[in-house]
Amino acid sequence: MKPLISIPWRPPVLWLAALCVTCVPLRASEPPQLPPLTTAAGNPHLPGKFVWADLVTDDLPAARKFYGSLFGWTFREIGNYTIASSDERPMCGLFQRQRPADNNATPRWFGYISVPDVGRALKAATNAGGRILAAPQRFQRRGEQAILADPEGSVFGVMRSSSGDPEDFLPDPGEWVWIELLSRNARQAGEFYHAVAGYDVLENTTSAHPGSYVFASEGYARAAALTLPEAKAGRASRWLLFVRVKSVAACITRAEQLGGKVLLQPRADLHGGRIAVIADPTGAAIGIMEWEPGAQKGGQ
Repeated sequence: MKPLISIPWRPPVLWLAALCVTCVPLRASEPPQLPPLTTAAGNPHLPGKFVWADLVTDDLPAARKFYGSLFGWTFREIGNYTIASSDERPMCGLFQRQRPADNNATPRWFGYISVPDVGRALKAATNAGGRILAAPQRFQRRGEQAILADPEGSVFGVMRSSSGDPEDFLPDPGEWVWIELLSRNARQAGEFYHAVAGYDVLENTTSAHPGSYVFASEGYARAAALTLPEAKAGRASRWLLFVRVKSVAACITRAEQLGGKVLLQPRADLHGGRIAVIADPTGAAIGIMEWEPGAQKGGQ
């Protein structure tokens, strides 16, 4: 299998659905002018690849300050939607919604999977026990997208880009490098995502952790799915996105200086200590990873 560089917890679903629907309202008759995923001519579609990400937060200024200082991202606004870029490459979107006072909803990141047909993906998802959180929307330059939850409540989007998908490339520091699903039953989750996105679901026999799988398409590993240990089985399932950094240790130090927290310290048994999980000041979790050429993704 070719190694892949690609991306790029369960919230109260009604809150997240409210956040996600029409996140960039301008005027009812004027759809938002979201940028295309790629401006390269003739880019193919790459079904199964995670091609975009969004952050739902209740404190956009704090999030912008944190990610801008930590990863060097720059920002521009389109309506009430903020595009974050790394070295002028659009990376993700950020939008703000008030957190309900009567529950413990947490700001969070989620990613979008490239699919050949959004309608078919939604039908497959609901047939397999998933839920539609935000109905399909079409944007002239972006394409069609929708937001869903899998049977365990993990939130993700599906997208059919009107410009093709970003090519597979080695990301620079500050760009998405990987994505993992933390699940209570990764094998069953694999069946769901096979139905929705057409993944080949491969058991990761090199992993020291049981219940580890790789989601692959067209010979590329697109994501990993890990079964939570029994001691953590009560935790909610979630997708976790990773950004490439030059130094995990230095990034952790800087994140704490900026008001973030470390949720998972580097450990020798997790990619040789080259990954960690942090939370921004609003509580949204994000992974960081040092990348070594030739390292195989999904090899936990």
